[in-house]
Amino acid sequence: MTELQVHPGARRDALTFCVTGVLIFTATMFLYLAEYELPEAAWALLYIAAAALFFLGIAKLMEPPVSLIITPEEIRYDHRRGQWHFDWDNLLRFDIPRARRGMDFEELPYLGFRLNNIEPVLDTISPRLAVYLVSEQRHLLSAALRRESGEINDYTPYYDIPNYYKAPSGKVYHGVQAMFAVRTAQLRELLGYDLYVPASALDRPLDEFCQWLRDVKEHRQSAAAGDE
Repeated sequence: MTELQVHPGARRDALTFCVTGVLIFTATMFLYLAEYELPEAAWALLYIAAAALFFLGIAKLMEPPVSLIITPEEIRYDHRRGQWHFDWDNLLRFDIPRARRGMDFEELPYLGFRLNNIEPVLDTISPRLAVYLVSEQRHLLSAALRRESGEINDYTPYYDIPNYYKAPSGKVYHGVQAMFAVRTAQLRELLGYDLYVPASALDRPLDEFCQWLRDVKEHRQSAAAGDE
């Protein structure tokens, strides 16, 4: 298996958004200079739409061109704020996380990875990415708490994250590493996975991506067995 790269869907149509925003702004300025009569609310709406489309396109362009890099040795997640990675041998399972919704289960828009040992990730994750994920995954935690732990009345322990974490090995983490470790443990308890990649970072629908990654895993194992 050679290196495989996953290009995020979030970058799709980035130039289209930018160009559309510029065109709307240009057309608006032309109408304004031509003294075309429009209500003030309409002018404001056109300017807001132009700015929103343009900056949305810029935000898409700022995303890394590759979100996941998969090699025979590891899986690496690249984000504009940093990265995390883990070895294949440390991976227990992966799938779409699901939360209870009444009597059924609802799939969440993420790809979840469950690891045997989270410490290698804690030791190497970019601090900026760790801080971002603790904040960004609050809504994922909220969804899990509402649907998986309806009997809990006090959610304070889940949101008041300590900056101290003692790993199962006895190693102690402080600061942003500890905060990320605690959040990881919370999500593992509620949803069963340690690391989460949003669907927008993938290049195909979640169910198709999971099947593709299973095929990659089987191919890797077959290649490793053939080399022995």
